[in-house]
Amino acid sequence: LLSFTMLSASRTLLLRSSRRLPAASAGSNQAFVVNTRHLALLPDKVEYVHPLSQLVLEYLQTDRSDWIVSHGLDKGLTVHRDGTFLIKFPSYDKDMARIWTSYEPEEKKHWLTVHKGDLVGRFLLQDNLKPAWNDAASTPEKIQNAVDSLIEKIEEEVEETKEGSK
Repeated sequence: LLSFTMLSASRTLLLRSSRRLPAASAGSNQAFVVNTRHLALLPDKVEYVHPLSQLVLEYLQTDRSDWIVSHGLDKGLTVHRDGTFLIKFPSYDKDMARIWTSYEPEEKKHWLTVHKGDLVGRFLLQDNLKPAWNDAASTPEKIQNAVDSLIEKIEEEVEETKEGSK
């Protein structure tokens, strides 16, 4: 279970399955509560999550949840108004360790980024300047590969930190 903290006020969003987040309608203030196999959105407003950020979060939730929990990331998720997210490691207050998505309008690229210890890396989620049909991999496959690569790099950093402290 990942808990999301919204930047505005203290809205909280809990993702409990791999279902897509419904789009918020303009001016909607509708409560959204579904059974535990679906989404529970609290308090009473659905916030926007960018589709690429959503794919990352769903993959982390459904296929990498053990890794998320083992690294204490299940309580550090913030969803920004633009639909990107930030996941803080438990050590965030002392070393700013985090994972986040971002969009660079000049380059028209969506990124998945990590900063943990000496590791700082970016993984391209989507380049909006390239035609979609030029890539053999589907968007979900590219995102899963980016997330898996990010996790591998984090694990390498964790191992190097352990070895360096011996």
